Amino acid sequence: MEDTLQALDDLISQFLSLNRPLWSSSDDADAFLEAVDELTSTIHGLENTSKDHALLESFDLLLERCSVRLKDEFQRLIAASSFNDYHGDHNIKKSQDEDESHTFVALPIRDFDIIVDALPEGVATEANRIARRMIAAGFGDICAETYASARHNFIDESIARLGVHAHLAERFKSASWEELDTQIMRWIPAIRVVFHILIPSERHLCNCIFDGFTSYSDLAFATACKPFLQLLSFANFIAAAGHNPESLFRIVDMYDALTYILPVLDEAFDHEIAALRECLGLSIKGIFVSLEKLIRGDSSESAPPDGGLHPITRYVMNYLMAACASRHTLEEVMHLEFGCAETCLINPDRPTSSLAVRLAWIVDVLIENLESKSRIYGHVPLGCVFLINNGIYIIKKVNGCELKVLLGEDWMRVISAKVHQWVLEYRRATWGRAIMILEKDKRSGSSSSVVVETLNHFNNFVQAVCQVQSRWVLVEKQQAMDLSSMVEELVIPVYRDTIEMLNETEAVEASYVRPEGVRLQIQHLFKAMAKL
Repeated sequence: MEDTLQALDDLISQFLSLNRPLWSSSDDADAFLEAVDELTSTIHGLENTSKDHALLESFDLLLERCSVRLKDEFQRLIAASSFNDYHGDHNIKKSQDEDESHTFVALPIRDFDIIVDALPEGVATEANRIARRMIAAGFGDICAETYASARHNFIDESIARLGVHAHLAERFKSASWEELDTQIMRWIPAIRVVFHILIPSERHLCNCIFDGFTSYSDLAFATACKPFLQLLSFANFIAAAGHNPESLFRIVDMYDALTYILPVLDEAFDHEIAALRECLGLSIKGIFVSLEKLIRGDSSESAPPDGGLHPITRYVMNYLMAACASRHTLEEVMHLEFGCAETCLINPDRPTSSLAVRLAWIVDVLIENLESKSRIYGHVPLGCVFLINNGIYIIKKVNGCELKVLLGEDWMRVISAKVHQWVLEYRRATWGRAIMILEKDKRSGSSSSVVVETLNHFNNFVQAVCQVQSRWVLVEKQQAMDLSSMVEELVIPVYRDTIEMLNETEAVEASYVRPEGVRLQIQHLFKAMAKL
């Protein structure tokens, strides 16, 4: 055994003393691996038969020297992959936002059915030969770590070529939302390329190099892919930073991007992706809570002087319409109880769905806020006009998108009834008073002077109403026409009855405004309110 040790030591030392890569010569590589195989086989035989610990230790030390050289050769082979040969490729363009160490960015990829062969032909096979020897010698962990270390630059540059950086969260932790928005727009397509191309390619390479050794393949893969995990952490950062309602749409885009990769997701990333989707989903839920707080916090002291559309109404309804573009994603997020193993089936067309309940509640909070604002006018008819304008706008927006499907017919009937109630209140508060003037002295036997005085009082009232309310606004022209017709139908018959009563007194020469004149005043008023 001592002679065998000496012979192997002499043979192996010849290779270890070479100042050039052993794999620059296939003959040297083959001979060295044969020597390592013989050494490993001898050690295994000794471990089963010999109790000479000193001799075993000498063999082990020689094997350790071999493993150090194998590690160096292995690392050199793996690190042979480089982008340097492709810097002239027409598919590569410069990124103006990256520093000089990350200059080249790949153009958009539309075909994701690609496996990148990152190592030159035959290198993976040679790396596999070394990996087998290192694992057999008991240095499998070191081999896996060496692989990951050798792949570090390639993976970092692969990420950089996508226009992003593995440490996005650290780089932009103090950035404005506008800056973050730009990074999100880069992160989303980058994630698709990472999970559809780079990660499967890395898994393929690990499986080739560590063929037959699944545990070491998994270890090498997990260690090498840490930059991808760091890139994913940007989603956590955004979920924590995105409390403003405007951040909803980008966070939904990120959630969708993670959903998009699920069919091709490597099982090693199952936990991380599930956790990220949960984090983004909870952020989306929180944003709707923030929107509700925003509505409640909008000062009830602010209301348009002409009773027109309030900015908060326009903002909230346009926001909800835009949110409905991501209806199915929001439905999933609102319905899903994160952390549960089971996922219930979703029926997005059901008005009682989780999203529908949330959106209905937000609109109800908006209406409650508008009703509070209407009371600051101190003039009931103007408050009613304000509510009518905003209520009609809400209905119009709901009818114009999928909100109608989500909220359902019952909800629509409730809000329509509210608007109708406000219309009746306006009619009562303004034109009900006009009717009271006409009917105040309406009794049998009234003198002509009393009736003429009543007509004059009525016409003065109508003129005052027109003078004041013509400065108000009705946003919806059809609503103005409907209100005009409604007021005419209410007032003109009673006005005619009063004139008939005057005619019965035989006051032929009495001066008064004809019914058509009153009708024209009413029509002109509502045309003025509708800015026709």
